Amino acid sequence: RTLVGGAAGASKLQAALDASGLVNYRKLNVLARTVALDGAAGEPAYVVEFSTREGARVRYRFGVTSKLPVQVDDAARAMVWRFADYRNESGVLVPHRVEVRREGTESLTLSLESVRYNSGLASSIFDPPGETGLNIPALLRQVASNQNALDARVSEYTFTRKETEREINDKGELKKERVVVHDVYPVRGGGRVLKLISEDGVPLSAERQAKEERRVAEELEKAEREYQKREQKRDAAPRRRGNETGAGKDGNDDLGIGVFLRVCEFVSPRRERFGDRDAIVFDFRPQKDFRPRNRGEEIVSKLTGVMWIDPVDLQVMRLEARLSNTIKIGGGLLASIRPGSAFAFEQTRLPDGVWLPRFSQISASAKVLLVAGFRIDATREYGDYRRFSTKTGDAVLDSPTQPTEKP
Repeated sequence: RTLVGGAAGASKLQAALDASGLVNYRKLNVLARTVALDGAAGEPAYVVEFSTREGARVRYRFGVTSKLPVQVDDAARAMVWRFADYRNESGVLVPHRVEVRREGTESLTLSLESVRYNSGLASSIFDPPGETGLNIPALLRQVASNQNALDARVSEYTFTRKETEREINDKGELKKERVVVHDVYPVRGGGRVLKLISEDGVPLSAERQAKEERRVAEELEKAEREYQKREQKRDAAPRRRGNETGAGKDGNDDLGIGVFLRVCEFVSPRRERFGDRDAIVFDFRPQKDFRPRNRGEEIVSKLTGVMWIDPVDLQVMRLEARLSNTIKIGGGLLASIRPGSAFAFEQTRLPDGVWLPRFSQISASAKVLLVAGFRIDATREYGDYRRFSTKTGDAVLDSPTQPTEKP
């Protein structure tokens, strides 16, 4: 199964540590601290917790005498690995007996028979087994088309957005958190107006709430007047031949599903359960020798990740992407976004069959002006979708109403 959330983070952390042999872990943006001394692994051992700023944590136990890893504990996956029978293989001490335990299942014991290093294996060997018989290009084209329709459909709804911003210190600990809830109202012709509902769990005072409602009503009325003026001007303008919308031009900074379809190759299609629905899951990575034509394609060409697709509705259920190479802004002089930065989003199916956004998250580390660094950790949750109605005739927008339910 494809891991998500805390289990995925812990798995990636352990894989990075094991692949590096625990050498220069700081270059992987991994933190380490000794948390205990105990003998749970069969001999006195130091317990060292490795963690990332994203919150992933794995504990390694090192024998006090041998100084070698004797056990790994992963609370997120409820798994334990125990290592024994270390032998010298080409100058490296390697455990030839590994016991794997997962909560609720029988333990598995692996005996290592031989070791070879740097044998030139292709990375594709480690791709998950994929399902054959799927017409992947046709499926993804339909998904891209459906996603475009979904993006347009969002403007038909008002909804509640809960945004959480976190500041993480160098130890991966939460230093500061800010939570803001808005009601979001679409504007005809594009754009949105936000009405503040609460800050850090505290609703607005009656006076401030009334002020917000007046401001939102004024902005909606102003946006409607500007829309009507644009429509009148467009109707009065002489019709031009050819493409009036600019379609066919090279793209810009758009990061929609269509960009991933152009830039990435999708591998290892497999069927799994995601939540309470079936899903087709793909791994994706940049196409070899791909040359980006715009900023959006340049960014996506440095991403790898996983995509979950509903096989019936052909909608994206979830997409995770991680930056594999540094993105430089202004040649790196202005800013650079570091590898390991990641984002994810999910969409949900409403009772009427419409798919709309449910969740998005970004976790990024950046360096600004070659010196100062900062970290972005922000989550947005969407809900309480309501059809946004307009009055007939002059098509004046209804006044915003209080949400019946907060996220």
